[in-house]
Amino acid sequence: MLAYLKNPDIWAMAGLGVLVVIITRFLMIAGLERLAEATSMRTKTRGQILGYATSTPELVGTVSTAYHGLLGAGLWNVAASNIINLSLFAIAAFRYRRARAVARVKFLDEMGFALGAIVLPVLLVWKGEWAASPWAAMGLFVYFALYLILDPLLNPIPKGDDDGKKPTDWRQAGMGIALLVVGILGIVYTGNALGVVADRVVNAMGIPEMAIGWLLGVITSLPELTTFFAVFSVGRKGEDDTDVQQNLDNLAASNMSNVGLIYPIGIAVFLIFAV
Repeated sequence: MLAYLKNPDIWAMAGLGVLVVIITRFLMIAGLERLAEATSMRTKTRGQILGYATSTPELVGTVSTAYHGLLGAGLWNVAASNIINLSLFAIAAFRYRRARAVARVKFLDEMGFALGAIVLPVLLVWKGEWAASPWAAMGLFVYFALYLILDPLLNPIPKGDDDGKKPTDWRQAGMGIALLVVGILGIVYTGNALGVVADRVVNAMGIPEMAIGWLLGVITSLPELTTFFAVFSVGRKGEDDTDVQQNLDNLAASNMSNVGLIYPIGIAVFLIFAV
């Protein structure tokens, strides 16, 4: 164990993972928040977009490791991230006494999809021969598409919701888009370096891909940690459950994009470039 900790590549990989999280939080998520405020997005839409944005580190970790032939690390990254995301959501809900609000029937669809997004990667870990199958990628993507179709039907925006009718602040929207573009460029560069270092760690040191995946999973869940606690802390004194709605949509969108979009992309990258 001490020999692993003395290896600079381990610390380089952890550092690059943290850099991805920083870029995501202070460029991509900040850009999306500006864009959301400028266009007065509805609570549900804002939560979902936030969930997709906080999954950017998982996208980087999964694609970069799959490109270098480490698809197992990407699968464990997705599984670990989804498990940690749900745990962080639960901790934040209990911390701010919002657990009772979360248990309402109208939120069952988001919770169901979030839990399904944990069961599926664990199943692929158990059935390892399925993990790199294009049929598995297709099935996961269909599950993601099902989420996109069913979620607005099962949990529609309430009638009389006037969000989204405020005039667009184009200056703020432009600043948000600029932050997003810079963040994407930073993510692409950092992600490539992360894949190279992870490849060296696995092949030179013999560290299992599972360990790499869990390390990345812990690091890449940091954006969810900050957003879950921030939203619940602001909304706990409110009379409605918009904070619960936003965080649940964040959780469901994050977990579903991890398993139904990001991991299938990882499979495609692995089959095209690494096999």
